[in-house]
Order: sequence, then structure tokens, then C-alpha cells
Amino acid sequence: MTLLLTVPEAAASADTIQFKLVLGGEGQAEYMAKHQLLKATAFRSFQQISWLHDALGRNFPLIVIPPLPEPPLLASMDDQDYVERKRLQVGRLLEKIIKRKVLADHPDFIHFLSSDMAPTEIGKPHRGVLSFLRFNRIKPSERGFTAYKASPPVEGDDQETYYRHQIYILTQESYYGSIAEYQNQIIQLRESLGDGLAQMGDQVIETTQSKYRLGEGNQEKSREVQRGLDRGMQVFGLLMDELGFIFTRQGKEEIMKFGDVMIEYKNFMDSLKIVFNVRTQHLIEYAECVKHRNKKKERSEKVKSRLGPTSASPEVQSAIVEEQEATDILEKNRLMFDTCQKKVTNEMRLFESQKRRDIKHAIAENVRLHLRYEKAKLENLEKALETMRAITQQPVTFVHPILPLSDEEIHSSASSVSYATFDTTQAMRRSTRRKRREKSKVEPHVLQSSASLPTWTRKQPPKPTASQSTVRVSPFTQSDGSRVHLSASYDERLGKKWKST
Repeated sequence: MTLLLTVPEAAASADTIQFKLVLGGEGQAEYMAKHQLLKATAFRSFQQISWLHDALGRNFPLIVIPPLPEPPLLASMDDQDYVERKRLQVGRLLEKIIKRKVLADHPDFIHFLSSDMAPTEIGKPHRGVLSFLRFNRIKPSERGFTAYKASPPVEGDDQETYYRHQIYILTQESYYGSIAEYQNQIIQLRESLGDGLAQMGDQVIETTQSKYRLGEGNQEKSREVQRGLDRGMQVFGLLMDELGFIFTRQGKEEIMKFGDVMIEYKNFMDSLKIVFNVRTQHLIEYAECVKHRNKKKERSEKVKSRLGPTSASPEVQSAIVEEQEATDILEKNRLMFDTCQKKVTNEMRLFESQKRRDIKHAIAENVRLHLRYEKAKLENLEKALETMRAITQQPVTFVHPILPLSDEEIHSSASSVSYATFDTTQAMRRSTRRKRREKSKVEPHVLQSSASLPTWTRKQPPKPTASQSTVRVSPFTQSDGSRVHLSASYDERLGKKWKST
């Protein structure tokens, strides 16, 4: 049979927070019938929850009571995230209390859930009409252990084991405190990064309000390029703003679902210290009873040795009675100490089991939270990238896909992502020269006679007449290897090959 007490909602007023408590689980009907509860829903303030925590701590000193969250700050009552954080903290507190049957069946807890508790009441009705004005704060817990070593050692005192437990508790307190501190530092750095991204996004968006245009003049193409750039910068600015918001939200949820759990288990150590100190106090009383019994026993033996063990004198009888009374008190304190020690051992075992379960759940929740937010960041990045690609159909700078690149150009383009601006006029000139070179390798040279060679002046050269004929001659190589000067006559340049023909 399971019994649940959840806190699904919370609402803040001017000076406090009201929490909605819902009793559920498989054992709800049986529990309500047993304790004569009329409603499964109740509304309680933080002050009333503090009263319940204080009452349970007074009545159960040997039970590890979950720590009470910090009281709400009046300056943060209008912050919805802060109210949600308090709701989760109170929910974890009541969830742990309802699971302990001895706490769930206590009259103070029954009164806390019943309709007899007024909305403005703190405590039971006999506390006064203006009792809601009192704030029952928890007494400050001792931050250390009560050190004591029984001398001489007493029976049943496993001091070495409990000394190791104390070292373990102090280590755990430092451990969870460090985790919470480093978690806060990470969240602060992430929030600073989010603020920086949001600020950068705002500045990027402001640049799109400029009146400048790319290129010379107010050409339509330049204006279109500028409009595309403006739209891309706006998308980038909105992306930075969205990433900043995601970073901030991620930090708030990490505090609520992981950081606060670490702080709660750090404060749990105070309850463990109280339980251990109660055991130490019982040990002190038990050791004092042992010393007292030993004194009475020594006195009785001295009287018996002086007057005789079978003497009927009042002094002997009084010594025997005192020794027996001290022995009875010692036995009573020994039973109390043994019971206390067993309870402390059981509380340590329950605490370790609960801690293992809660820490495992908190880590798993933190991992799921990280994955969810990283997925949201990735989705925003992909969406912005797709939007930018749709805006920029053709880049402003590109390499012409038709013209082949030389080895040197390929090497330079592969080693860098920046390209020079493509000039169409220069590319056409290079293409024309390349085609001429390729054509000259295939076709024979076209030579003109010396008479038909024009005389170049500043004026436009004359057009060739019909009498000026051209002769096509195949290229040749000179066999004698001699070189002919370019200023030689036409016949000399042709050489023997012309004479032979």
C-alpha cells in the first residue's frame, strides 16, 4: 500500500506562498477513513509547513527529518520561477514525510492535513487567536558532533563504528556542499554567456538599420544584396537571442531539479548530527549510571566486609538496597541506550537507501534536462542555417564554375575558404586568349606577302583589297639548326624549302 502527498500548484501572495496539497495513492481511502479526513486536498502556507516540520522534529528526535527549505523572500514573490522552485522543494519534503508511517500517523501531521486547520492558523487552535502572526522558526541545529568517550568503556558501546560514521557524515556534507557551489558557478557562467549572446544579437540586429548600401550608387543589384544581408543578420540576431534565453532557462531548471537536491542532502547532515548527538547523550547518561552503580557496589562491599555479608544491621541493608537501585537504573539506561543505538543504525541504513535513490534520480533528471536543452540549441541552429541559405540564393563572391582552374589556383582555393570577387570582363578576355592559343596549336600559320603587310600608323589601317592574297604554309623546322633573323626578307625566311618547291 502506497500513500502519496503531492504539491501540484503554488501561488504567491504579498507576504507568503500558498501550496496546494493533494493526498493520493493506493492507500488514500483507507488512510482518510482511519484518521477521519474529509478532503484529500488542502491549502497550506509556508509558515504552516514550517510549524509541522518543527513539531515533527520535537516529537521524533531519533528520526532523520528532511530539511526545511529556506523561507521565501518577499522580494521574489512576483517571480514565477522562484515560486515554482519553492513548490518543488516543499513537494520533496512532504513526499519524504508521508513515506514514514510513524510520521504520517502522528496527530500533528493529521491536524496539518485536516480541515480543522484554518488557512491562517499556525499550529493547533489552542495557541491563540493571533497565532498566525507568529512565525515558528526552526531552532538552529548544532553544526558539529558532541564529542564524548566513555571511560571506562561501557558494555555495548561501539564507539569506533560511530566515529567512522561521523567522519563519513562530515565528508558527505563537504561533498554535497562543493557540488552545489560548483553547480552555481557553472550556471552563473552559462547565464553570463547567454547574456552575452543576447547582447550580441541585439547589436547585430541594430546593424541592419543602417542606411548604407553595398557597391557604388543605388543600383538595384546592390540594394537587393543589402536587403539579403539585412535579413541574414536579423536571423542571426534572433538566433543569438534565442540561445541566450535557452541558456538562462537551462540554469534555472538545473537549480530546481539538481542543485537544490544537493543542497537538501547537505542540510540532511544536520538532522543526522542531531540523531548522533542524541545517541551520545544517552551514552553519557549510561556511562554516568555505570559509574554510580560501581560506587554503590564498592560501598556495599566495604560495609559487608566490615560488618559481615550476613549481618542484619541497617547499614548493610541500606547499602544492599542502594546497590540494587543503582543496578536497576543502570539496566534501564542500558536498555534505553541499546534502543537508541539500534534506531540510529536503522536511520543510517534508511538514509543511505533514500539518498542512493534520490541522487540517482536527480542525476538521471539532470542528464535528460541537458539532452533536451542541447537538442533545442541544435534545432535553433539548424533552423537559422536553413533560413539563411534560403535568403542567400547566390553568394556575392564566387568562382566561375565553367572556367578551369590552374594547379596554383586550386591549391590556393583548397587552403582557404575566401574567394576573390569574380570580374566578368577579365574572365571573358582570358577565355578568348585561351581559345586563340588552343586554335593556333591545330591550324597552320597564315602568312601574308611582304607587299600586303600593312604599314601601322596612328590612323586606322586600310582594309585589304582583292588583289592581296594570302598563302597558307604548314609550320616547319629548319634542319640545319640555324636561326633566321626576324628582319630578313620573305624569301630568306622560307629558305631552301621555298626554292625547292
